[in-house]
Amino acid sequence: MSPRFNTPLAGALGLLAVVVLSACSADDLNIVVLSARAPGSSCDFSDDTKYVARGSLDLAPYSISGGTPVVTDQYYQVFSWQNNLTSNPISVNGQVVDPGTGNSFIADTVVYSYQYSDPSVTLANESQNIRAVITAGGKSTDNSVPADLIQPQAFAAINGSTAIDTASQTLLVTLQYFGKLAAGGSTKNTNKVTFPLTIYRSAALVDCTGGKVPNGGVCGVPGRDQNVSCVSP
Repeated sequence: MSPRFNTPLAGALGLLAVVVLSACSADDLNIVVLSARAPGSSCDFSDDTKYVARGSLDLAPYSISGGTPVVTDQYYQVFSWQNNLTSNPISVNGQVVDPGTGNSFIADTVVYSYQYSDPSVTLANESQNIRAVITAGGKSTDNSVPADLIQPQAFAAINGSTAIDTASQTLLVTLQYFGKLAAGGSTKNTNKVTFPLTIYRSAALVDCTGGKVPNGGVCGVPGRDQNVSCVSP
């Protein structure tokens, strides 16, 4: 089960499936979150010309030779973002006393909301404290921002339900960053972005024996964008 796509960004209409712009205020037209970057071969999410349109997570518990079972409980994703505010240097008597950092955006919180296909599970909004900075005029080619898409309460509710034992479920994760400009002032926010995840459990337990270990998955995370399985180290 591998719904991950590495797709050239230029001219790709699929970007519309990744980005959902909110019209709640003018702020989200200035600090803009764009495409979800593909992990890349080094899992550094550094190439903004390739992106992913969705992901999946296998919540099958795994262990080594009967040890304590573990379930992957997070889905880490990186998004490109840009700052459309201009840099306005301040000079006094011909000397630059401020290089124009006042319009740099400092994110301190990301808020997650969820839509889940299993009607027996209700997922409340969750927030996460972060620190991410993008300078005034920063372009998406050079700037990115991370997100932990499945927050603790959401994971506990999904993992504790039984629907994923028989059929895959769809989790729509909507996230939005909040913070302030370096110059201060009122709270600013980005646009909202929605990223779809397929959540399922491929097995009741994957026990790796005979020297085998749980597969690395994408970015070395068992269950990320592929089934949990055992491989020789």
